[in-house]
Amino acid sequence: MSGTTPVKPDATPPPELATWIIREATLEDVAAVAAAIADLLVELGGKPAPIPELEEATRVLIANPDLGTLLVADADGVLAGALGVSWQHAIRIPGRYGVIQELWVHPAWRGRTVGGDLVVALFKRARDRHAYRLEVGLPGESFPHLAATEAFYLNNGFTTIGLRMKRLL
Repeated sequence: MSGTTPVKPDATPPPELATWIIREATLEDVAAVAAAIADLLVELGGKPAPIPELEEATRVLIANPDLGTLLVADADGVLAGALGVSWQHAIRIPGRYGVIQELWVHPAWRGRTVGGDLVVALFKRARDRHAYRLEVGLPGESFPHLAATEAFYLNNGFTTIGLRMKRLL
């Protein structure tokens, strides 16, 4: 969507009647989204990559829709939320499917359906891209809001499929 105003991070609590739109991220949103994802990683107990590296990864995702989709919740130019998904292929799942890599909602906007609106918008985009399955990995057991995160996904139609593991190379 060219011509959109880039979103910016804002620590000001939103007014009670504030509204937002969900849209595809543009290159103008890179700095705000990268900063938001860095905040998400810190909140999850991780150590984010340097901001320039996060910005480059954000640019790559925006510029390559075959790799994934990046959605933002734009509250009149303020970044209220962001959702990144990567498109995958596997033998076990015939066809394309998506993996939610990041879902961040600014703390001041939580509890206002921003996250749910991002997920619902993703459902439509996934179907449009012929992806009929979405997966998400939950944070580790030490994350203090794990139960709320799991409840959020269950309330949005996800089911539990098991644990994930990783190995860095």
